[in-house]
Amino acid sequence: MFGHFPARMRQYPTIKTSMKITKAIALKAARELIAGETKTARRIVKAHPTGGVQSWAGVFRKLIAQAEAIESRTLSHAAFSIWAKKGNSKLPFVSFSSMAILDCPGRGECAAWCYSLKAWRNPNALGRQVSNSMLLRSQAGRDLIAREFSRLKTETVRLYVDGDFHSKENLKFWMDLIKTRPDIQVYGYSKSWVEFIALHLSGYTWPENYLLNLSGGSRFGDGVRVAMESLPVVRGEFLAVPVDRHHLKNHSYQSRRNAGFRAYAKQVRANAGQRVFVCSGDCGDCLTISGKNQHACGSERMRGVTIAIGTH
Repeated sequence: MFGHFPARMRQYPTIKTSMKITKAIALKAARELIAGETKTARRIVKAHPTGGVQSWAGVFRKLIAQAEAIESRTLSHAAFSIWAKKGNSKLPFVSFSSMAILDCPGRGECAAWCYSLKAWRNPNALGRQVSNSMLLRSQAGRDLIAREFSRLKTETVRLYVDGDFHSKENLKFWMDLIKTRPDIQVYGYSKSWVEFIALHLSGYTWPENYLLNLSGGSRFGDGVRVAMESLPVVRGEFLAVPVDRHHLKNHSYQSRRNAGFRAYAKQVRANAGQRVFVCSGDCGDCLTISGKNQHACGSERMRGVTIAIGTH
């Protein structure tokens, strides 16, 4: 159902916890939970009964409880926070994530270097992604997401950070939901191009407050990309291009204020092979229009402009 994991995931070293749970075992449990099964998750919990709430056993206890509530139709709350509301220095916006790789039907070469792989060292990071993927696959879960979305107090939402639209039905759910909050500007990145095209061909009317960046590294060729570019919600391409490792080590890509940013930006432009706007890594503070700081990826003024960042 989900396809094969990329080699980098299969070969990932044992997670360094006292429970000796490998990433492969954790991901097997995650995949089963998303499909409505709890066998491997229960084995983890049974083998480590004293694991605290921040441990792998503690995380899977909460996910099992959520699975049971969904099955019994008694779901009242999520196992983990649905929305990331506090943001951080790189992403100051409210955001939503689901399970990376497993929820990414358009993934291609990006699966080998997806930044989410590093986050999975943390039990809670994996747990939050799995929890949201489970919610999206049940009516009760979608209702819970919708209720929380209706209560958000923000001007900007990023959908998704990890994960992607896993089906045409999932995409329609989100687009319908976005229409209910015209006061919020929603933007994101996606490789689920077949799902977008299928929904568009059905005659769907897209929300005016959503902008999509076409994420690089998909499994599709130029024909599908050209078809996507014609959709009214598409802002333009967002590419990840290779750069020297010292730029990544120095975190040159994370801010224009970093000492190596100018040299890093020059290499991004050269390796992109086309004219691009270089992502500064400071979402919400990368573009100045009419004296106001804005984020390029969600700006109508940046339609048709390719944005690029170094692969990291």
